[in-house]
Amino acid sequence: MIIEKHEDRCFKSCSGHSYIRKNWLGSIVFPFSALLQQSEFSDQIDILERARIFTKNCKALFPKRRITTTVFNDEGIQILVIRYIKALNPPQQLLDMFLHDSNARLDLVAHFVSLIPIMPEALDENNGFDIWMTSERCISLAIGNKEEHAILLCNFFLYFGKKALVLLGTSVLEGHVAYVLTQETDEYLLWNPLTGRCHKQFDPFCPLQGVDCLFDGENVWFNLQQNNSPMAVYFDYSKESFWKQLLPKNYQGTKTQSIQVTGFPIQMPYTDVQSVIDAVYQTGIHSSEFPQTEFALAVYIHPYPNNILSVWVYLASLARHQ
Repeated sequence: MIIEKHEDRCFKSCSGHSYIRKNWLGSIVFPFSALLQQSEFSDQIDILERARIFTKNCKALFPKRRITTTVFNDEGIQILVIRYIKALNPPQQLLDMFLHDSNARLDLVAHFVSLIPIMPEALDENNGFDIWMTSERCISLAIGNKEEHAILLCNFFLYFGKKALVLLGTSVLEGHVAYVLTQETDEYLLWNPLTGRCHKQFDPFCPLQGVDCLFDGENVWFNLQQNNSPMAVYFDYSKESFWKQLLPKNYQGTKTQSIQVTGFPIQMPYTDVQSVIDAVYQTGIHSSEFPQTEFALAVYIHPYPNNILSVWVYLASLARHQ
């Protein structure tokens, strides 16, 4: 609410007066995270430290296997790799093709990702520090490294409702690689994002030689199985004896919170109390979908001559979002 003070300007011969006008702002949204910045920063430090210890422990078990838990984004901020995984709709031209053939659409999307130029190995060397772009950035620049190709393909598959994860491992032909693992009804498929080809888990011609770790939008899993050949790996990462997970189950993480404040005024002539109550209910402000919503209400009545009353009702709802 903004309170403004106005003064009428007139010649000295006439009288003047001042008055105050209240203006109600309809709706504002401000980040609640600003109020919790210090605590969220501490939580983020704890997560990064947990990731560092996890990586160290995994390397102690299998020094030659790859494990990546955090990377730097294109702004130089260190974040968990799981932050890169989210459903992303492919270009509309691809969606319009093979509308009634889901398998053909997956093959087409995989082929599309394989056409994105690969970043030269020399440019991808950052003195041991991994720098990854987001999938949107990868598409806009039309270039990406191996991991960015896999993340992009994984995000496209998630859009189609597939159960997909990024797989880091080694290949006979390419050395360190990033594949996409999809879980089908009775089998697992391994997708090479650089070629667009799909291999079944027990395909003897699959160039993937070793499975080191998996990650999706919720967790990172390190392969604890002695034999990490794709045909020998048990891909059920819920088995703790086979896979070591970074974050505990049902971990929510530190998500940005915000409070959405919505408010508006009601102005009406006063007849009776019930009419005012009915007007408030008709706004529907009470029918919030969020159980923790809070409400505020203020009433102002301005009297006029002959017992004429003007009623102002100010309503506001405050809903906290994750």
